[in-house]
Amino acid sequence: QGTRDHPPAQAALRERLLSAVVSCFKRHGAAAIDTPVMELRETLVGKYGEGAKLIYELQDQGGELLALRYDL
Repeated sequence: QGTRDHPPAQAALRERLLSAVVSCFKRHGAAAIDTPVMELRETLVGKYGEGAKLIYELQDQGGELLALRYDL
């Protein structure tokens, strides 16, 4: 349950790989954006609609309904 933790060695490798990808994208004119991975379910339902198959629904331990966007 929950999100995954990465040990220091794996986090360092991920950071180096991500840095290489980002620098390549920037060389080719891409612009960075930062979007939330998890959002309140009601926010995504408002964007995509109740019957949309574009979100993965979650419920936290406190009962809050959360969702993941399909593209993240």
